[in-house]
Amino acid sequence: MSFKENLKAKIKLDTLLRKISSTIRETPGQRRLDKRLTQELIDMTDLEYKKARDLHLYVRPFEGEIMEVLVFDNELPIYHTTVDDVALRKSPEWKEMFSIKNIKKVMNDQDVIVSKGKESLKRIYDSAVSLLDLTYNRDDLAVLVADGRQGLEQKSLEKVQESLDLFFELLDFQPVSLGVLEHDLQIFARPKTNGGKATLFENPIFFDEDSFSLGLRKGTFSPQKDLDLAWVMQYAQGEKAADLQGPEVFEFLAELAMEELKNK
Repeated sequence: MSFKENLKAKIKLDTLLRKISSTIRETPGQRRLDKRLTQELIDMTDLEYKKARDLHLYVRPFEGEIMEVLVFDNELPIYHTTVDDVALRKSPEWKEMFSIKNIKKVMNDQDVIVSKGKESLKRIYDSAVSLLDLTYNRDDLAVLVADGRQGLEQKSLEKVQESLDLFFELLDFQPVSLGVLEHDLQIFARPKTNGGKATLFENPIFFDEDSFSLGLRKGTFSPQKDLDLAWVMQYAQGEKAADLQGPEVFEFLAELAMEELKNK
């Protein structure tokens, strides 16, 4: 896959993890899992489906004969053992219960259990992310810039939003809500560490879906500062101009991503 496709896959994984984590229910003695979304997450890993007795398993080699075995049920347990051992513990046959050793295995899986519930979700997510090549160069970023420019020219909300989303994933830009604007203006910025004081953001970006105007103000910005809030309100009313506008914003983000790459 191209860098753009890998980055889109990473965004999809992030979205799936958030949705599943927000809907999972863990009450004493019971868990409830959105299996449809979880299936999408599993499908993006290298785990292979295997049916054992009445169990739906996803497996992959771990070490020697030991496998990593995911049981696809509401508990979502992950084991490091053999498929046969998991089948015995999770779905024992009556004749197997004549063995004290087997009974102990069924009653206690602490020797082979790796994770359950949300912890298993995170392991599945990490496994899927590890398969993605998220390295990039200037040519990869040029594709995102070109897509964004084309989106603005064509007034394609989908293309503009996709290009912004991809850059925001790379640079950790986040939506900023001010709650003082009557104008429907989307604001995004990157949080800046400020020693625990008032929240600071860097290089706020402003996008108006109706007019397709895209602007960026260089430097820091704080929602707690009256001067900064006043500037945003004046910008929304057309009384102030952004430092960068239109395609220049995407070009700036590409340069910022290249700086990030050099600093790693």
